[in-house]
Amino acid sequence: MLKMQLSRKLWTFLAWTVVTCFLLGMQKRNYESIAAIASLESEADSFTELSTPHNNNQNSSDEESTVPFHPFVEGKPKMLVVLTYQRSGSTFFGKIFNKNPDAFYMFEPLDAFYSSLYGTAMRWNVPSDITNHKNGTLRTLPKIEVDGVSEYLSSLLTCDLASLPAELLLHPYIYYYGAGEYQAAESYVNCIGPYEKSMERCADRSPRERCGFRFGERTQQRLLECHRAIHRRPGGGGGNATRPRGDRRARWKDVDEYAACMRDLKTIVLKNCLRHLQKQCDRRTLRVAKVVRGTMLSMEALLRRHPNFRVVHLVRDPRAVVLSRKGFDWSAVGRYTLLDSNDTLAREAKLLCQSVVRDIRVRLELERTYPGRIYPVVYDDMVRDFRGVTRDLYRFLDYPDQQNTEWWKKTILPLRAADSIERATKWQSQITFEQNRAIMKHCRDLFRLANAQHWVQ
Repeated sequence: MLKMQLSRKLWTFLAWTVVTCFLLGMQKRNYESIAAIASLESEADSFTELSTPHNNNQNSSDEESTVPFHPFVEGKPKMLVVLTYQRSGSTFFGKIFNKNPDAFYMFEPLDAFYSSLYGTAMRWNVPSDITNHKNGTLRTLPKIEVDGVSEYLSSLLTCDLASLPAELLLHPYIYYYGAGEYQAAESYVNCIGPYEKSMERCADRSPRERCGFRFGERTQQRLLECHRAIHRRPGGGGGNATRPRGDRRARWKDVDEYAACMRDLKTIVLKNCLRHLQKQCDRRTLRVAKVVRGTMLSMEALLRRHPNFRVVHLVRDPRAVVLSRKGFDWSAVGRYTLLDSNDTLAREAKLLCQSVVRDIRVRLELERTYPGRIYPVVYDDMVRDFRGVTRDLYRFLDYPDQQNTEWWKKTILPLRAADSIERATKWQSQITFEQNRAIMKHCRDLFRLANAQHWVQ
């Protein structure tokens, strides 16, 4: 009898041991990814020297500020590029400058650059396609793009507007957003209104069969051929490439017709409307371009060439960015993402994070060469401390605090809804464990380099 009781107790003990081990094993697996994410927080601490985060203490004094600064040349306009990424809060961030009566602000000018460079359709130069190949690998940008973006932005920021292509001067963004995103250009927007249909006709002539409707549909060699064909005539964007003859000339007729249409339309705009834009650009003391199609590689030439040029590098938690991009249709996500509709989050995370990581690494080198002229801003920090971050942003540009000015009270404060923090962080309550793990798989280097205090929680 005693043996039977001992036997039952032994079997009961063994059964509970097996169940406990199984449950502990499950718990270990469930928290394995979360622990890996949490470990990034301590890992990031060892990289604090790589990036200067914003001081998140809302009551911090001016003496505690870590804002980078380099003196400006007095009497000369200040120039700024906000380098950022789709769904990183850049539209709201841009309003901080667009609403400023002293600022000349240009919204997303680089879509026009790529269309004018290669003949691709406007609005179809998807940022992820510019920085990544269709197979998901990081694209090495050719010199013609890196240097071309630098020269193009230089013309814009120095108000050499007549040198800019018709694709920019009459871009669909200007017609669609109007003075809302181009406040300094309101009179110009009104002037070019009658030419919208003419611009649409020219855009319909883009050599999409030859050069690709969407950026990246054609090989780099073909894009270079398109570039030479478009830019071989004076007025077609510059360049002195030899004009094809005979049969080859006939084969490039579609490119000729597109270039001629844009050239003629630009002539009309230069004659009738550009003075409105030129006047506003010349009189503003701060000139700003917000770009999601640029890279930090193009900033070096601008920093070297213009002493009053500055860069703000705006980034956001990649989980928030990727979840927001989930709502994009096929025209806005990378071609690599479109290859597998069941794996969109992980694929878009890969494209985003490897692009941002490259920019950060280039930025760190530039910060050593041009100290005080690049300001990394984390959008998540701005949401939590709007007053502190925006104050420091204007301090970086050597402006007094703008928050007591009339333009700020009338235009910026109303944008700060009471639930802005809740809306900006809503993704945190929506993301699933599997989604978090899929995104983190490709973004560990970004978490390590960005040194953003609010990302790992």
